[in-house]
Amino acid sequence: MGFLPALFFETMNYLNTNQAGQTLRLSLDESRQYFAATFTHYLIILTHEENSTTGTDLAQVATITNENQRITTLTITTVPLDLSGRYRYEVYGQNSSSNLNPTNGAVVGICRIGWLDMTDNATFFDVPSITINDDIIYNG
Repeated sequence: MGFLPALFFETMNYLNTNQAGQTLRLSLDESRQYFAATFTHYLIILTHEENSTTGTDLAQVATITNENQRITTLTITTVPLDLSGRYRYEVYGQNSSSNLNPTNGAVVGICRIGWLDMTDNATFFDVPSITINDDIIYNG
């Protein structure tokens, strides 16, 4: 993979582990201008990378629920990813509703690379209930 312009990189996104039907919003439409061919679907690959350069992968064809020039809204699953932490995502434009291989001929090119933070919604601490007495005396 060669040099990618800065617009191919997103800010952090947040999802839950091991959960279907999650919404992911990315700026994907602007990448279309870099490809001579059009495409109809997005292949997204999630890779858990904490403490390594490769890790658990999940490839899927995302469901496009809305797309305009600014934001593409996708519905994806994180089943069976059960590790919390940072994941790299790669989004490819393709002309297949079933291809999960980024080197397949249906793939037009890479549209976006970024990071996701996935959590399992575990409670790591309890917020204490604090009562502060009102000791101000008003002389009115």
